[in-house]
Amino acid sequence: MRLVVTREDYFIAAMAILAEEGHGALKVAPLCRRVGVTTGSFYNYFGSLDGFIAELLPYWEQEQTDRLIRLASVRPEPRARITALKDLALKEIQHEAEAAIRAWANFNPEVYAAQQRVDTERFDALVAVLRELIPHKRERDLLAVMGISLLSGYQAWRKPLDRRELSRVLDEYQRLLFDHADLAERGLRGA
Repeated sequence: MRLVVTREDYFIAAMAILAEEGHGALKVAPLCRRVGVTTGSFYNYFGSLDGFIAELLPYWEQEQTDRLIRLASVRPEPRARITALKDLALKEIQHEAEAAIRAWANFNPEVYAAQQRVDTERFDALVAVLRELIPHKRERDLLAVMGISLLSGYQAWRKPLDRRELSRVLDEYQRLLFDHADLAERGLRGA
């Protein structure tokens, strides 16, 4: 057994369980076995599984959305931010765990609310970058909807997830965004 564990150790283990076995496998005993602690340690930290879930969801939001948006935002040029968002989405997002969270959201209102916040944050971040490239609101909002739909749809559809294929899909989406930006630059797209 481990002597010292952090909340993050539990969250990392939970994301692995979600990715490998789905939300139905997220229970106290398997989580503690994975972390290498007794259930008493878990209850000292979180009080209950519901207490744990109430902390896991903000962790997921922070690590898989807020942190990635901040990392991409250090790029000053909008095309570089789009490339960074694409690369981070491909390499940093735990897609298998997110697919499990999306499935779980169908049964749990708290998880559903977290999933909606994540999708909204991602949509808003994408719209903010596209605003610098595509002046027409309807067009950029539609392109952002397409991006969020591509990511969440791919996560739900492909099991196991093929990262090379996802990379090709995201590359095509990026090309589409840049094509629209180029047309907007030349004044060839209308509202």
